[in-house]
Amino acid sequence: MINGLKIVKLENLLKTKNCKLKIVSVLLFAICYLLFAGTTHAQTQKGITVMPSIMHLDLATDPPEYDLTYVNSTNYAVGLTLSVQDFSEFNDTYQIDYLSPADAANYKYSLSSWISFGNSNFDLNPGEKKAIKVYIDKARITKGGHYAAILAEIGNPNGEQNSNLKAVLSSLLFVRAATGLEIEEGKIITFEPSRDWLEFPNSFIVRFQNNGNVYVVPYGLLQIYDPLGNLVAKQIFNNSSLDSLPESIRRYDTTIEPYQKVLLPGFYTATVNLHFGNTNKKTSASVKFFSQGIFDFPKIGLGIIIILLVGLYFYKRLGKKSS
Repeated sequence: MINGLKIVKLENLLKTKNCKLKIVSVLLFAICYLLFAGTTHAQTQKGITVMPSIMHLDLATDPPEYDLTYVNSTNYAVGLTLSVQDFSEFNDTYQIDYLSPADAANYKYSLSSWISFGNSNFDLNPGEKKAIKVYIDKARITKGGHYAAILAEIGNPNGEQNSNLKAVLSSLLFVRAATGLEIEEGKIITFEPSRDWLEFPNSFIVRFQNNGNVYVVPYGLLQIYDPLGNLVAKQIFNNSSLDSLPESIRRYDTTIEPYQKVLLPGFYTATVNLHFGNTNKKTSASVKFFSQGIFDFPKIGLGIIIILLVGLYFYKRLGKKSS
C-alpha cells in the first residue's frame, strides 16, 4: 500500500512538473514573440516615406496635378525641401542617370521645366503626414513623354542646418503629353535563354527597343514548347510593370519554371508575344535552342567513359589469363 501511495505521489509530482514546464514554455514563447515582433514592427515603421513612389500621368485623360503624401514615422521633427531633377536610363540596365542642369536643358524628354509645387518647403512633426500638390503645366509641355525625379531633401525643421550630410527621398514621375504628336513604336531586338551550357534555361533575356517618343510598359506572355510541340512552360512577361523609356533599350529578365517533370532532350522553341502603349502595339519573337532536358549529359558521358575503361581493363586481364 505504501508503494502504491509513493507511485501515485510520483505521478502527481511529474504531472505538476510537466504542467509547470508547459506554463513556463508558453510564457517564454509569448515574451520572445512580443520582443521580436515589437522590434520588427518598430524597424519597419520608423522613417520618412513618400507615396506614391512612382506616378504615371497621361494628360489626355488625367488631370495635370496629383498629391505626394509625406509621412514622418520617426520620433523627431524634420524639414523637407522639394526640388525636381531630370534623369535618363542607362541602356541595358535598371540604373537611373541623374542629369545636370546643363545636360537637362538639351534633353528633350526632361520634365523639370513644367513642374511646380503647392508648397516646396514644409515641416513634418513626429507622426504627421502632409499631402503636397504637384502641378504640370499642360499648356506649355511639349510633345512626347517626359519624366523626372521629385526629390525631398530631409533636414532640420524651420530650415535650420547643422550638418553637411543630407538625406534625400526620391519619387519618380512619368508624364505623357496630349499634343496629338505622341508616337508609340517598339520592337524586340534580343530574345535568348539564360542558362549553363545545355541545361534547361531558368530565365530568358528580352531586350526591348523603344523607338517612339513616349515611355511604354510592354506586357505579354512567354511560352516554351518541347520537341514534340507540347507546352512545357509559360510565364507572364514584365509582371513588375517596368517602363521602357523613349529612344532607349531596356533589358527584361523573365524567370521560367517548367510545370512538366519530364523534359526530353532535343530542340525546344520559345516564343514571346508583347503588347504596349495606348494603341496596343504588338511585337513578338521566337528562338530555338537545344536542351538536355532532365538528363545530365556530362555525368552520363563520364559514366560511359568509366564503364568503358573498367570493361577494357577486365577484358585485357581475361585475355592474359586465357593465353
